[in-house]
Amino acid sequence: MERGKSVLPLSKFTVNRKKDYWIHKSGGLTHRDILKRDIDEAISKTTNWKAFDLYLKNLGYSYARNNDYRHPSIIAPGWKRSVRLDSLGEQYTQEKIRQRLIDNQKNITLYAIRIPKRYAPLLQLEYEFNKAQRMDGMQLAFALIIELWKLITGNNIEPSSPKPLSPALRQEVRKLDQTLKEYKLLCENQIDSAQRLVSFIEKKSADISALESERQKIYNRIRRPKSEEEKEQNKMAAREISAKLKPLREDLKTAQSITERYPHILKLLETERAMEIQVKTKNRERNYER
Repeated sequence: MERGKSVLPLSKFTVNRKKDYWIHKSGGLTHRDILKRDIDEAISKTTNWKAFDLYLKNLGYSYARNNDYRHPSIIAPGWKRSVRLDSLGEQYTQEKIRQRLIDNQKNITLYAIRIPKRYAPLLQLEYEFNKAQRMDGMQLAFALIIELWKLITGNNIEPSSPKPLSPALRQEVRKLDQTLKEYKLLCENQIDSAQRLVSFIEKKSADISALESERQKIYNRIRRPKSEEEKEQNKMAAREISAKLKPLREDLKTAQSITERYPHILKLLETERAMEIQVKTKNRERNYER
């Protein structure tokens, strides 16, 4: 009670998880969801903390605070903040994770450490696209990220299947359908640069404005018809213009979405590329030492 009135306590949702709620409602995953899923996978394949650490490292993560601290936290390239393991739930405290790893020791098949092989799918795709000289610029960026997401969503169920290394890129896979739609517009209209995209948006906007102006004149004539026949003819003409406006507005909306998302897609590819180059460099160094 406060000043004679009942007051509901502030829920956890309104304080910390409002953004997560809307991502989940749209069918997406947060980076915390991706991390939890990858931790569960790492635990299921290992029997001790050292192997668990190595498994997570090969999934693209690193420790902001390792298990020497009371509250270990993990971060991945592209994340603004690290995530404390125990903030993921009761099963993700140090004690619970260690217990789950100890329980795995009863499974003889897990004694051989199963560390996921780290591939470089983006570097391979870039090599193949450049060799074929298929496309360049904006179309290439969208084509690359679509192919990477297909590696996640396709029938690659084998553990040895090539997957992107970046957790941030894997998190964005929910936008595959939207990206396919944007890529289709780029290809059909031969848009391969930001300048051409701007010109496309300007032309679509001008076409929409012209049709809306024409439709408004028809609406004005509908209000002051000379006859019922003319009124019906004007209504039909207005409907025809509305039908023409619908695809134009859809194209404009898609093009504007590309303008907003293109820098983010470039950043995702840059993060993945840097991680893959790092892996290839380390592998080369190991082979040299041998």
